Amino acid sequence: MQKTSNPSARLATLDGLLETIIPAYLTPVPSRETLRDWFDAARIPRFKANPAAKRGGGPVFYSVAAVEKFLQTRTLPCRLPAATLPDRNAANN
Repeated sequence: MQKTSNPSARLATLDGLLETIIPAYLTPVPSRETLRDWFDAARIPRFKANPAAKRGGGPVFYSVAAVEKFLQTRTLPCRLPAATLPDRNAANN
């Protein structure tokens, strides 16, 4: 069975985030433990596949929108192309 990615997903596992969203904002990608600590500190909503299970119970899903917002507010826009300024000498001639 082949996994397919859903670009409009509302929830994603940490593995899914590591494959898609995190590399778009951070290089090198932080460890899973670091990401979990950051997400917990930022109070990013997470959901269990089986909410009745205290331990285990399947994968944990994170809110994709909250993760993207967190990364956008905490990273610099370094991936944008540099702005080109007009040549000042040409304007003075």
